[in-house]
Amino acid sequence: MTRRFPESAPNIAALASAIADPRRVMICASLLDGRAWTLTELARGLSIPMSSMSEHADVLIDHGVLVERREGRHRYVQISSTDVADWLEHTGALAGGSMTSAQTLAAKTRDRQLIEARTCYRHIAGRFGTQLFSTLMQREWIDPSLTITESGRAGLAEAFGLEVGQPSASSRPLVRRCLDWTERRSHLGGRLGDDICSTFFDRGWILRRPHSRALTITADGRDRLDWVLSAQRDHL
Repeated sequence: MTRRFPESAPNIAALASAIADPRRVMICASLLDGRAWTLTELARGLSIPMSSMSEHADVLIDHGVLVERREGRHRYVQISSTDVADWLEHTGALAGGSMTSAQTLAAKTRDRQLIEARTCYRHIAGRFGTQLFSTLMQREWIDPSLTITESGRAGLAEAFGLEVGQPSASSRPLVRRCLDWTERRSHLGGRLGDDICSTFFDRGWILRRPHSRALTITADGRDRLDWVLSAQRDHL
């Protein structure tokens, strides 16, 4: 018998059930690098049997958390949208802790690298991501209403070679706060966050670490972004 309620409400329970398994959480966390991966790659990287991986992927796809596409005999999956990626990162911050990793030097190193700098779908997260957002706010390139100021447009063009246009009809905001699950502070999301991340990759200031969404800040990046890395932190 179907349970009936006095009024309608969003079916949050159904969406929450999609990630109510530690292995599905790890699958989603791995895909927050913004790229598409085959089930075989995920199974190997996360040490999940292929039969179980396929079942977990089906649950996540059925609930709209992931999307899939097939290329020949390969089945690729990725996060379905920016909204879902933001929801996963925000939920991680609200969870108030993390799942225990293996007690190995390699696992501890990977954890430290994720805390320092990583991708959150298409923008930069971790300590570096929150520091970047904090610095842009301190310089008043972004005002408290999350609007890019005139000095901000000039500064972004000079510092990053990034031409920021006027607000568009896109449903995604140009600037938004994204609560960082390791720092418990905001990093920079929105279309500006995406553009900055893409620009840093293109200029070779950041690189992806192998088999992880952790990032390396290159020597050139540290030189070019020293004013960000050395800025005093606030409590965004």
